[in-house]
Amino acid sequence: MLTAESTDCKCEEHTPLCVTNLRYESTLASPTCSTSDADDDSHPSRTTQSMGARESIIRFFLLPSQVSTILLLEFMNTFRSYGLRVVLYNYITNEYNIGDTRSGVLMGIKSLVDIGVGLLGSILVDFIGVRRVSITALSIAIVGRTLLAFGKTTTTLYLALFVLSPFGDALLSVGLYRVALKKLTTPTTRPLAFAISYASQNWAGVCVALFVDWMRRGVDMEVNGMVFTPVRQFVVITLLVVLLTVFIAYYCLEDWTVVDLDDLDTERPNILTTATTRAKPMIDLETLERILPAKQKQSTEFEDATTRRAMPEYRVFKTIHNKANKHKSSPIGNVMQLIQQLISILRTRNAWKVIVFSFASVAVCLQWTASDVVLPPFLERRFGEGLPIYTIQSIHMLGCLVLPPIVGALTNGNGDFQIVMPGLWIMAVSPLFLALSPNVAGACAWQVFMVFGQVLWSPRQDSWIAGLAPTGMEGLFFAVGSSRALLAPLGDWMMGMMNDKYNTNCKECRDEFGHFCDSLVADGSGGIKQCASIQRTCKLFLDVGSCPTTCIECPTWKETNPSTFWYLLMLMSVVSPMMVWVFLPFLRDKNARSDRCYGVFIMNRRRLMGIYGATED
Repeated sequence: MLTAESTDCKCEEHTPLCVTNLRYESTLASPTCSTSDADDDSHPSRTTQSMGARESIIRFFLLPSQVSTILLLEFMNTFRSYGLRVVLYNYITNEYNIGDTRSGVLMGIKSLVDIGVGLLGSILVDFIGVRRVSITALSIAIVGRTLLAFGKTTTTLYLALFVLSPFGDALLSVGLYRVALKKLTTPTTRPLAFAISYASQNWAGVCVALFVDWMRRGVDMEVNGMVFTPVRQFVVITLLVVLLTVFIAYYCLEDWTVVDLDDLDTERPNILTTATTRAKPMIDLETLERILPAKQKQSTEFEDATTRRAMPEYRVFKTIHNKANKHKSSPIGNVMQLIQQLISILRTRNAWKVIVFSFASVAVCLQWTASDVVLPPFLERRFGEGLPIYTIQSIHMLGCLVLPPIVGALTNGNGDFQIVMPGLWIMAVSPLFLALSPNVAGACAWQVFMVFGQVLWSPRQDSWIAGLAPTGMEGLFFAVGSSRALLAPLGDWMMGMMNDKYNTNCKECRDEFGHFCDSLVADGSGGIKQCASIQRTCKLFLDVGSCPTTCIECPTWKETNPSTFWYLLMLMSVVSPMMVWVFLPFLRDKNARSDRCYGVFIMNRRRLMGIYGATED
């Protein structure tokens, strides 16, 4: 919370940042004062604008070593949470013999509960810090994941999904580690840091997909009369990952904030009210200069200036949380403080910029839900269990592993929406490939083109939101920025309905664990054939033909047109870039409210060119 002693703030012509004389009660931060277009993404800061890929990389690796701990925890957290998400739909339908529509409803309810608990987590992080929230959530996750791994009844399933899993997983889902990463980076290093963070999360997703498909080639295990299918075995593996993550968080995670004393583009206080120490970098400068030697400069003066920009002096201090600012606090007082913070955030234009973008991008984000909920059963039911369905699903994550740091370094000097808009368009039209060719090749093409768009807009969106977040209230701001999650239950339910309509299951040709009854076990009198799976003898008898290896070969399966769903998904996705373009002048913060509603209703040639991200100057 900031208290101003003087409200005069004069920005000189050559000063990119001016600081008021403030008394800082909770954080080391300062407001900025600028012209009306200071936040316009078409005018990147001079530091960022003149920064090349080499300098961006050097500045990032000179950040405190705690950044590497955050990236590792993000990897582990994504492995356990996305690992469950990616197998959950098949896990519910196959292991518990629950239908598509009901499974979609269950996942929708879980998403709704996750939203509420995630909001609680975003509030707690501002009061008690990242470390305490992380350890608390992971401790609860141990119990919830144990029930999912070893439970067999729907009662244990519901308890894990609707009670323990939200408090174990969702507490960490709404930007917990993003808050830590924001505090440990400066504006000039943030785009690359969030791109690498994004890549680490997708690397975890790739590992999940490859590991699940590798385990699916194995056989069922039976322990004390309980059958552990390969998918259930993977859930057990995620439990072990949770245990390892608790260990790392307990011994390595701390709450620190970084300050760059030499970077004028960085928020920094006029008066430091707490002691700072020199940050221990991830990699020291001498090593970085050997790895990334500088090109020979013609001008010694220019070389010195470049060197100075490439060697920031990062300092860190222990993060001071909101609760620490009050010597006497009560539950009612904390609630009132939270309400005041929420109201103050919602009064800012930055908050509404994030909310507008969040809801405008909902439609294109349905592709992620479709990739998790629709694509795996689509491939398994039509092409059999032997197909590496999760490896195919991981193609876009593999691209998101490799490309974001490269894109982040190369586009560091570009405006946010110059990168976001083309990415939204590319991702929006990508389902066309699967609609035209509803087979394995079409699925691969969809994943490839989806990643080309995703790596452009999604990491840049995270960096943009982090830059708008007010210091000391990052958790609450990230919760506001995640407002599109309110529609996640609707997306899960919709995908379940789409599976039931366009991608129907064939329960008569599968056993209670989801295996196809693809083996002949009896050939009795009259030519009657009985089929069996690798686990059980099925109640499937055939007069002619062979035992089915896919739903298409099942004699009782009803044929559907799979292309219809993918066409619908593409048409829905195109709504997102169109909506973002409509509100682009407001999001870029260039126009005032009096300028025909923030410039939204201004129409000219430059405004039309903004549909693909061009600036409107």
